[in-house]
Parts: sequence; structure tokens; C-alpha cells
Amino acid sequence: MGKVRVLVIGSSLFFLLLTASSCNWFLSFPEQGTRAPISHNPVLKIGERYTDLCTMNVPDHLHRESISHAVFHHRPFLIFFGAPVHCTPCVHEDRLIKGLMDLYHNRMAFIHIDDYEDSEQATVHDWRVHGEPWVALINREGTIARVIPGDASYDSLDSMIKKLIR
Repeated sequence: MGKVRVLVIGSSLFFLLLTASSCNWFLSFPEQGTRAPISHNPVLKIGERYTDLCTMNVPDHLHRESISHAVFHHRPFLIFFGAPVHCTPCVHEDRLIKGLMDLYHNRMAFIHIDDYEDSEQATVHDWRVHGEPWVALINREGTIARVIPGDASYDSLDSMIKKLIR
């Protein structure tokens, strides 16, 4: 009986560790319909390299605007939480979002929060992020219109963005 108990407990702990270390579960991300946390996320400053804020291997240009600026100016925005250096779905998501930004940058903001180097940054805590990738779309009023855990498709995000900016 003792060996079975140890096996069950060991298996449970292994499953918990495996699940918790995967890309994005056990989360309490803010819910759709709630106010977006008004964070002062790091933005790229003159003279800084994009690698100071991002682990993507090519510049993604998603570190130019702060959440607080977008909310203050009633600018809808997409926020992407992901650390491409260790999360394969995050690389795909980053490229996909960069493509959408190229289409819609004049109508809304696109913001990437890469917490690989600094998982203690205030934005990560404000948004209660405990994994990645996560995407949220925020409307002009600063309300979370959509929350997308895990990786999303280009077509689904494109459709959601079109509804958001109408």
C-alpha cells in the first residue's frame, strides 16, 4: 500500500510540474468584459536595441507604445504576452501579430510584453500572467474585448481586429 501511495503522489507531482511548466495553464488572466489593467510597460527608447526588451530573433516593432498611453488616448490595442526565446508557439504568434500590425498599425496599437528576462515586471503582475502565449484585444473604452489563451490563427485574430476597430 505504501508503494502505491508514493507512486500516486509522485505521478501527481510529476503531472503538476509538467503542466505548470508548459506554455500557459493555471492562469487568472483578466476576464473579457473587465477593465484592462493600466500598466506602464517598458517601451523602446531612443538608443536602445530591441533586444533590450524582446527575445525574438528579429525586431518585431511591438515595443513602441505603452498600455497606459493607448488607454489614455482611447486607442484600441492588442497585447501579446510571450517569450519567444523559450516558447515555440510564441515565435509563431509574434510573427503573426507583426503581420497584423503591418496592416492595422494606423488604427490601433500592438504591444508585446516579453517577460523572459524580467518575469517580475509590473505589467506581468498587473495582468496576472503566469504563462504564454496570451493575447488580449482591448477596445477604445479600455475594456477587454477578447482574451485568447494559447496560440491563435491569423484569420481569427484578423476577424477579431476588424470587429474591434469598426
